[in-house]
Amino acid sequence: MFNLRRFAEPFAILFVATGFNARLKALRAWVALVICGVLLALLPGCSQNSQRVNTAVEYYYIGDYPQAEAELAPLIAKPDNNYVLNNCRYGSAALAAGNLRHAEQAFLTAYRIINSVNSNTAGEAIGAVTVYEGIRVWKGEPFERAMAHYYLGLIYLIKGDYENARAAFQNSLFRLRAYSNPDSQRSQAQRDATVDSNFSLGYFGLGFCYHMLNRPDLAKANFQLAEQLNPAISPVVRKVYQPGTNCLVFVDWGFGPRKRAGGWYGEKVVFGPPLFRAGPPPYAHGWVDHKPADRFAVPTLVDTLALAAQKRWLTMDTIREGKAIAGTAILAGGLAAADYGAVHRDQTVALAGLGAAVLGAAIAASSHADTRYWEMLPRCVYVIPVALKAGDNTIRVAADGTASQSFTVQYSGSGYRVLYVRLR
Repeated sequence: MFNLRRFAEPFAILFVATGFNARLKALRAWVALVICGVLLALLPGCSQNSQRVNTAVEYYYIGDYPQAEAELAPLIAKPDNNYVLNNCRYGSAALAAGNLRHAEQAFLTAYRIINSVNSNTAGEAIGAVTVYEGIRVWKGEPFERAMAHYYLGLIYLIKGDYENARAAFQNSLFRLRAYSNPDSQRSQAQRDATVDSNFSLGYFGLGFCYHMLNRPDLAKANFQLAEQLNPAISPVVRKVYQPGTNCLVFVDWGFGPRKRAGGWYGEKVVFGPPLFRAGPPPYAHGWVDHKPADRFAVPTLVDTLALAAQKRWLTMDTIREGKAIAGTAILAGGLAAADYGAVHRDQTVALAGLGAAVLGAAIAASSHADTRYWEMLPRCVYVIPVALKAGDNTIRVAADGTASQSFTVQYSGSGYRVLYVRLR
């Protein structure tokens, strides 16, 4: 959040140190009130909706997924700037609660708007630049958008709809910025250059879809891309092809990156915790009827903390930093002019300086970054291939030294099953 104390210090130093007549002292107080009003207007408020979201997130974190779903249900029909985000939140809660139909509808809604080009009106786009970027319709950082596509693909896999799952996984593999920073020394073509996605989970899902659609050439090509990006998953891919394997268990574990504002005015976006503090992701294990599903420990197919640490997976926005610099410069110039006018008893110059200071403060304060993020994202996603027998099967999944969960699945004896489990 914007640090009001830091912002007030220059006012205190300049205005307390100089002698003002009574009228200018009154103007000084008026300027302070205007600045506070600007800051309060620009910073996110605590509304009933945000309280409901906070309650839902708390329920989700403790594993009460049905209650989290119920808290979010009233928000997903409101077409405001959090419409996509609330549908993603609701989709996560509904999927973890086993409500597949509601999860599908929520992620399909998010999917359609994320891939649309007219979700932000011209007024919202201009307002995001000139006022506060949080008024835009939230579409998430690139890694959040990729995960939204993944979840829709996963839901279609669970339903056995491999063609729609293929489309969702394909859309999770959008191209990313080639350069992490828009360097002015590079040409426009270099700044606009993109590279293929390194989202190994998307390539794995796409490979499995083609495997089930009887397209072995495309299945092999996409599985190979997933293995090139994440060589540790090779045993998982081999197990998919192994005779007898008839079920994939997708496992979410942990919680993804948290978003906050950094910098003097909160103009920078910071994701944490850093990888060195969070530590390496654990391996996962699976059992069927108390017997190990395989001899190898299952590595993660995606680590969202690692994605958030790669700038290609973040939205680069230099407008905020430019506004912070410009606002500070105008503020400093205005204060200097006000000081000059006060010293020389020139009311016109003093008033002009105070006006410029207010304008600079407003511009600087409006550079605050949009800190909305998808709190329900997992840190890791695992895929555990297993062999089920006809009838009831007791499956247990666990991550090293952390959570485990057991559940019973009935298998008809034919076809492929795809299951989902949320570990905390």
